[in-house]
Amino acid sequence: MQSIRDIIQTIGLHTAAENIPLITKKGGAYTWLFDLRRVFMQREALEQIAHAFWERNASREPFQLGGLETAAIPLLTALLLTAPKERGAVNGFIIRKDRKTTGLGNAIEGEVLDLPIVLVDDSLNSGNSAEKARAVIAMAGHPLGEVFVVVDFLSRAGMQWRKTHGIAVQSLFTLKDFDLPPDHSTPHPTQAYRELWRTATPGGFAYHVVPKSAPLLVGDTIFRGCDAAKMQAFSAETGGLLWEYQVTGAAYTKKGIWSCPAHHDGRLYFGAYNGTVYCLDAQSGEEIWTHPDGDWIGASPLLLPQHNLLYVGIEYVRPWAQGSLAAYDMGTGEKVWEHQVEKLQHGSPGYWEGGDLVIWGSADHETLALEAKTGRIVWRFPTRRSVKYAPAVDEQRRLTAFASFDKSIYLLDVATGEKRGEWQTDEICYTTPLFAGNKLFCGSGDRHLYVIDVDTMQLLKKINLRARVYASPKRVGNRVIVGSNGGRVVEIDIDTLETKGVLQLPDAVTNGVAVSPDGRRIFVSTYMNHLYAFERLREAGEGAAGQALAASS
Repeated sequence: MQSIRDIIQTIGLHTAAENIPLITKKGGAYTWLFDLRRVFMQREALEQIAHAFWERNASREPFQLGGLETAAIPLLTALLLTAPKERGAVNGFIIRKDRKTTGLGNAIEGEVLDLPIVLVDDSLNSGNSAEKARAVIAMAGHPLGEVFVVVDFLSRAGMQWRKTHGIAVQSLFTLKDFDLPPDHSTPHPTQAYRELWRTATPGGFAYHVVPKSAPLLVGDTIFRGCDAAKMQAFSAETGGLLWEYQVTGAAYTKKGIWSCPAHHDGRLYFGAYNGTVYCLDAQSGEEIWTHPDGDWIGASPLLLPQHNLLYVGIEYVRPWAQGSLAAYDMGTGEKVWEHQVEKLQHGSPGYWEGGDLVIWGSADHETLALEAKTGRIVWRFPTRRSVKYAPAVDEQRRLTAFASFDKSIYLLDVATGEKRGEWQTDEICYTTPLFAGNKLFCGSGDRHLYVIDVDTMQLLKKINLRARVYASPKRVGNRVIVGSNGGRVVEIDIDTLETKGVLQLPDAVTNGVAVSPDGRRIFVSTYMNHLYAFERLREAGEGAAGQALAASS
């Protein structure tokens, strides 16, 4: 063990005294940093670590080994190659940090058997990486009960994580063995969650990591479309499938139904990638009417019952006027008016009730305001690229906000289209912003959630969510809940902007969550057609059932 420690001390532990950059995730500098990848490239060190592992575990009952890419891969390989012969072959598998979007589209490489799992890694600090691995393993139908690491930081967050999930941790070393100070960082957020149920629909297409059909809660039913070209209704209590409606001619696109369903008076409305607008009976799933008007529909409908109109973007394969902003009769599906646009119309509309205007972004690099009844254009605002998701509207402040593929977040006077503010991000923005009091929350592909004071027009904070933020934020009481392409669902206090809760799911969360009226349950859909229900428990210190980060049942 002393020999392994010496190798780590020499080539695996870096300090500020070396005058090399030790960059934190926020752009600051660490005073010290472990990087065991170089250690794992040393044959002698890797053999000794593997020997130490099997010396501890050789006589145990059969188990299998898993590792999260990339640091764990050489360690996992060494353990598989050096397993005692009397144990026979030891099964191993690799967990991808993100599902592969090409080839087989796997989240796990290798086969997971019905055996206890030991997850191996170089170190355990906050537990964030281990939690991602646990979530992926759980998706595959297996529990994680044990972790082996070379260095255990014994951090407050890491200790909380293992306690929450009942996971035992083996380690060769702790920080004390390297004369490093113990971790005093703030532990994980204390908002607790309990998984109520999960369900999955086959046919998820891994290539498109983008916003798709968001879950809609109506009474005790969850509605959601999926890549498999099905509109589905699930019991909000059990997750059981109540009915599903298969649309024809859309499955070949590998997109199926990306349109978010809208509900009114017992009817469900949506579009599909066969260019058809649908109206179904929400109780039975029976078809009421269809209107095959275009070639594709990826946009989501806006319903204005006071006008008996449905508004949705249509896309055409024709070389001219490839898109249209259109209004349809909610009762019959008959087209009432349309405004043709030059390029494919993926953007969805928002609504300003005070002026009876439909606010619509387009791929023609502009956002428009149209009279809801007639489609007459009231104002236009130019952007530098497409606006592909619906604008948000603040009725009280008479503002509209939207995000663009030109990497900017825009704030306009909703009555006139006059620009009030613009905030440039570092990547495309593919989401609907959220007004919450005097704050605007908006995600970006640059991995941050932007928080803007709409009274002073000042950027208050960029919250690093560590993955692209395409999911539209949702408000729950005094919290904002938003997902990321890293599979994390984060809960943020609106006043303090502190992170209060984190849920780790196995795949990207590219859509907004659905929330029960009492705020106690959230429903989360991943881009791979998995649907989850979680109960929000009271926070620790307020009689919470546990100190859970994501206390799955």
